[in-house]
Amino acid sequence: MTLKKKVRAKFVKHLGKQFREDDTSLRVYSRDMSDLPSLTKIFFKNTPDAIILPKTVDEVQKLYELATENKVAITPRSGGTTGFGGSVTYNKGIILDVKGLESETLIEPIDQSVTVSPSIIFSELQRYLKLNGFSLCSFPSSFYSATVGGWIAHGGYGIGSAKYGGALEQILSLEVVLPTGKLVEYTEREDIELYVGSNGTLGLITKIKLKIKFDIPLKHFACTFDSPQQLVVGLKELSSVDPYAVWFFNPKHVEELNEAYGYTLPDRYLVILTKEISFEEEESEFHTLFNQAIRRAEGEILDKRYTANIFDIRFQTLSILKNYKDFLINEVILPVEKSGKYLQKLISSFNGLLHLEGELIGDSHYALLMYLYFEEEQSQLNKLLHNLKMYKNVVKGIKANGYPYSTGLWYAGYYPAIYGKSQYKKYKDFKKVVDPKNISNPGKVISPRFRIFPLIKLKTAFKIACRFVL
Repeated sequence: MTLKKKVRAKFVKHLGKQFREDDTSLRVYSRDMSDLPSLTKIFFKNTPDAIILPKTVDEVQKLYELATENKVAITPRSGGTTGFGGSVTYNKGIILDVKGLESETLIEPIDQSVTVSPSIIFSELQRYLKLNGFSLCSFPSSFYSATVGGWIAHGGYGIGSAKYGGALEQILSLEVVLPTGKLVEYTEREDIELYVGSNGTLGLITKIKLKIKFDIPLKHFACTFDSPQQLVVGLKELSSVDPYAVWFFNPKHVEELNEAYGYTLPDRYLVILTKEISFEEEESEFHTLFNQAIRRAEGEILDKRYTANIFDIRFQTLSILKNYKDFLINEVILPVEKSGKYLQKLISSFNGLLHLEGELIGDSHYALLMYLYFEEEQSQLNKLLHNLKMYKNVVKGIKANGYPYSTGLWYAGYYPAIYGKSQYKKYKDFKKVVDPKNISNPGKVISPRFRIFPLIKLKTAFKIACRFVL
């Protein structure tokens, strides 16, 4: 898609001050956290025609009205901190960047909630809440760059989800501009759940009301395990002691932490458990429960001297990426039980070079981030092959009763695996009603057709391509 002159003129007329199409902006917005290899152009057209940064909800409504009228694809974007391509265009069109959207934060102490703009960054929101004696229930590890709207659009799990669940469990209401330009508010769970993980394909969230909690002190405990099998047993045991968060690394990533931050952590699977504790008696009682859980899992408790201040650096681990010429990142959700064998095979398939960072997101599942670092910049072919290899291993996670963290460009077509077939039917029916011309972030949930060979879906094309990757 390329904007025709008459269509472009309409957008410039109404949104000219917020309209960008210079080469630098187009290049910046053609990627998210991960840079797509140029060879992926056989799959996507990820360079947009233009970027618009609206300042008001009225401008968002006008943007969608023009887009629907002229059949122009709109791709919402906020922080761009994921590696799934949800905020990257599938077939050109316009990117709608919410960073400049008007913002107001309102705390309601009685019902313990906060109303925010989708563009607010988690660290800014948490700082404001803490000044008022409150805290977010959960938030992503990309705390200093991720926005609330983007987090919801991509699935919404993170630190604190072990106790408080994901975004769906915390959203009280959403204000949304539909692809037709209509402004609506949703307060029912069955409506809200359609927007969690839908990658902005149902319109743009413009206001969010979230549950918050009192700011309870956090205490941290550490332990180690010898193998992936021991690790998942340990995660199961630790999920039963009501943790606030459980965070873990494989030995390869522990090695990276030691080098980057000067730790002397043992070369094992490391787990950091965080617990909300207000009194000394609570901490003493929890010590007993924690020790019993680790003994049952045949792990080893780590002295606090090894992990002093380690919780603080969990928001900085992504900064390690700047030390490398190139990198790839992906994420999969896995069941706590019976995923040890999958982890072992995953590590082996990358010859032990894969860095793993996980987060318990409930009693039964954890989110697993995969990093692959390169000392030298990779050729476009090598980068594509490594991308496909990571994709292939995420899809293998489905056989282990797991699923991709989000859909985006890479996992369009896997929405049923993530949210179930019944939810997928509700999504498709709703999409037809609110976006009849399919202009809101097409190609991100329902798998589009492969551009080169439109008889097959892109999801199928990826599967075929993966067969040629070892």
